[in-house]
Amino acid sequence: MSTYPGQPAAPKKTLTWIAIACFALAVIVTGFFAWRIVVTAPRSPQPIAGGTVHLKKEGLTVYASVPALRPPCEAKDAAGNDVPLKGPSGSETITINGDSWYVVARSVRPVPAGDYTISCKDTESSATYAAGPRSSVVAFVVSILATILSFLIFVGLGVVFLVISLIRNHRRNRPGSTFPTHPQPPNPGQNFPSQPYNPGPNPDRPQDR
Repeated sequence: MSTYPGQPAAPKKTLTWIAIACFALAVIVTGFFAWRIVVTAPRSPQPIAGGTVHLKKEGLTVYASVPALRPPCEAKDAAGNDVPLKGPSGSETITINGDSWYVVARSVRPVPAGDYTISCKDTESSATYAAGPRSSVVAFVVSILATILSFLIFVGLGVVFLVISLIRNHRRNRPGSTFPTHPQPPNPGQNFPSQPYNPGPNPDRPQDR
């Protein structure tokens, strides 16, 4: 696009495109972490009263219905091989549909989905034990926080860049003064050049007769 003298240059839209990119990133990143919320959300564990549970996802976590000392639990896969278990590093509790479950053991390494035989020996409490896929409450909480923060950060940046772009375009397109200027009155102390003296004709002078 050609411009002519006195015509304002075409405004650059770099900041506008950056704002659009921020909005697009907000949708993509927020969508990713929202998917992570669904993936990491705790599921209701299966009771192990029958001894065998079927896991639809990898990993193994053993829960108790009441806070209890970590009882010796054993787990075997469908082939009868032992699955090493370890206690949680801290207190972990999940609440699903009003029922609270307390983590008492977890597989050392993520195990594939399938059938597992689990037994827990507990003679000191009336706790009910259940098992579910390997999960982490920390990962679930982090996914929620990441979803909120990523949305606020990228949308906020997009709004800032868009506002700056609109302000710059408004200033660039502001029309200049189109009214003719009037001469200013002279200053009282301003000096003007003197005109040469012209006495005019004089009848008393011989040359003017």
